[in-house]
Amino acid sequence: MTIAALLQDCSDAIWISERVFVQIFNNLPGGVPLTVHCKSKDDDLGFQEIPTNGMWEFRFKGNFWGTTLFFCSFKWSDQFHYYDIYVEKRDFYRCRTLCQWCVQPTGPCLQKTLRDNWNS
Repeated sequence: MTIAALLQDCSDAIWISERVFVQIFNNLPGGVPLTVHCKSKDDDLGFQEIPTNGMWEFRFKGNFWGTTLFFCSFKWSDQFHYYDIYVEKRDFYRCRTLCQWCVQPTGPCLQKTLRDNWNS
């Protein structure tokens, strides 16, 4: 392993042990509230109701192995969807310690630029 690769591994290990903030914004049209229920393998964050143009956030400490996963259900009006809101292997380099998701009818949008599709 080169010194540069070793330094990168050390830098990544430091970031992985940092607190990660996940923010979920309700960008649904028509003034409808958004009900969110997020979980990981170990934690159930309960049901949260996010008002129109509102935001809810949770935080956690990333693990050294990069295996953290939080998944959420999203309900509004007659819609119900699932999405893996934080996948450490996917999001570590996309948003590091602050992942901001805007929920729209077509799917979640990371940092107002990267739109994903619902898992369901």
